[in-house]
Formats: sequence, C-alpha cells, structure tokens
Amino acid sequence: MCNAPIDYFYSAYSAYAYIGHAAFLKVAKEANRSVIHRPFDLMKCLNAIGYHPLEERTEASLTYQFGRQRDRWSEFRNVPMPKETPSNHDKGAEIADLVILAAIQKDLDIDIISNQFMQRHWMENLDLSDENAIAVTLGELGFNEVELLDISRSPEIRSEYDRNTHFAIEHSVFGSPTFFVDNDMFYGQDNLVLVERALKQPFD
Repeated sequence: MCNAPIDYFYSAYSAYAYIGHAAFLKVAKEANRSVIHRPFDLMKCLNAIGYHPLEERTEASLTYQFGRQRDRWSEFRNVPMPKETPSNHDKGAEIADLVILAAIQKDLDIDIISNQFMQRHWMENLDLSDENAIAVTLGELGFNEVELLDISRSPEIRSEYDRNTHFAIEHSVFGSPTFFVDNDMFYGQDNLVLVERALKQPFD
C-alpha cells in the first residue's frame, strides 16, 4: 500500500491545477510515488454533486477566489499567471484532457504535455477545446499530433474519461486538482502540505 500510485484528478484548464502542478509532481517524486493522471469533466462533476454554480456566486466571492487568491498562490509558487482570465477559458478543455489520456496510453512524457497545455492556456490563451490549436502545440513539443488526436477520439479513451468523471462524481470531487493518497482524498493545491504529510505518515 505504501508504494501505491497517487491518483491525480484535474482538468487542463484549471487555474489551481496549473499553479500546483510542478509542486505536486515534486512532492510525489520525493516520496518515490508514481502518479496516475486522471483528467475528468470538471463541470459535469460539479453540476452532478450540487456544487454552487459560478454564476450564482457574488462578485466579491469570485474576485477573491479567482483573482486575489489566484494571484497570491501563483506568486507563492513562482508560476506565471496573467491578471485576466484567458478569453478561451469558458470553452473548457475536453480535447486537451482526452489527448492527455491518449498520451498516457502511448507511454509519453505526460508531465510535459499536461504542463504545456496548462501553461499555454493561461499565458498564451491556448484554446484547449480546439483540435487545431492542440495539434500545433503537440507538434511544437515534438509529438505526433495526428496519432495522438486520432487516439483521443477513440471509444476507449472516451470511456476512460467517462470513468474518471463518474469516479469523481461518486467520491464528491469538488474541484481541480484533487489527489487520492492511499484512498484518502485531498482537494486543492493549497493542501499539498497535507498530501506531503500523508505520503510520510498517513492520517488516522
């Protein structure tokens, strides 16, 4: 059990997954734990578990969570973050998430691919729902974009994406990123200190 992989639930357009991505991978590496990337349909999950919709929150709440708090954490983790949310953000990241699963199937360097999707989305307004934009990014990274996009459209990859989403719904995963350490759930990159502790000494 002590060497079990960490299940890493996120979507590629998530601000806080982006902010905590490198820090989490460092924690996992230092604990000698492998990571299973589990991209999932974040909004479908949140809607299913009854999470308070963004459009129903106060302006002050949104400004704090996706403004001031986001800026503080990005500065703390030394992760570049624009002042304005990318204009393509509301389109989601389904294609990018599916491509990540395809890359896992091909045993490629998934840490680089996921990191670049996140960083380019936030810093270059990469549209993670656009196949052409994803193809260009993969090509620039030296990957076979045609093959990966073809695999990402397969029923097998779609089923895996759906399984990740259903698991997230069943376990009330209420945000991205969420980590499962030996079946113990930790939500948010701000809880990486607890993830690190659990990897050394599980909580009772």
